[in-house]
Amino acid sequence: MLDEIVKEAADLLIKQRPEKIEKLQYGQYSSRIIELLYNDGKKEYEQLNSRPENKTVGSVKAFAACIKEELRRRENTTGNKATVRIFSNGGYFIPDEDFGIFKIGYDRINSQQWNFIKSNINKVMTHRMFLEFIQALKPSIENFEELFARLSSIRMIGNSTLCSTPIFVNDKSEQGYKCTYKLEDGYEGEEVLPQGFICKVPFVKAGETAYEIPIELLFYRDEDDSLGIRVMCPLFENIEEQAIIDEAEYIKQQTAEHPELLVLSDF
Repeated sequence: MLDEIVKEAADLLIKQRPEKIEKLQYGQYSSRIIELLYNDGKKEYEQLNSRPENKTVGSVKAFAACIKEELRRRENTTGNKATVRIFSNGGYFIPDEDFGIFKIGYDRINSQQWNFIKSNINKVMTHRMFLEFIQALKPSIENFEELFARLSSIRMIGNSTLCSTPIFVNDKSEQGYKCTYKLEDGYEGEEVLPQGFICKVPFVKAGETAYEIPIELLFYRDEDDSLGIRVMCPLFENIEEQAIIDEAEYIKQQTAEHPELLVLSDF
């Protein structure tokens, strides 16, 4: 008898429990009314609106297009409480910093040439390794044929004995590193090696903007009396930071119709 009374009471409570309720939700900046639906399986109320899956794109053009479209769908014409962040590896867009956790990610794909230069900065190379290095940069070097021909002539020094560590010279007739050498037959001579060269490289894959990257070369006599070449680019970090700033500016230009959209370049 008691079990039947308990069951009847429980059934009555279920019938009296509303299937859908409204609740005040507090966000980061304001509050709003949300709807909650009762989940019989979990025996609790859950927010009625389902959470959308986060998205990720690989180009800044697609990223800008996603931002504009997401704000249009949300009817957020000003971009109020929406934030874009651009950083060293890409970025993200949060359309609603107040309540939302939905995010569109931007995974930047740098150009092959950019990554190749970045991975070889401050490396010490033999002459053969160095020729392979500049050969790989052929699409980015404007006067490649002339430069390669000049640097290939260093092979003569590679088969000789360096008499002194190369020294830097800078006058009207020549500029670069001068070294003296001695061949096996006793012939002595001098060679002026280039100080460096410039690569013009897009920051991202299929990017329309190319950045000038000045490559500096340091020649020296190795312990075994062979020629060592160090590849350097003291300005690379500054150039990369500028490229990130330029991406943020591109986003601002593409989303100018949303004046309250916050766009940050962070690195």
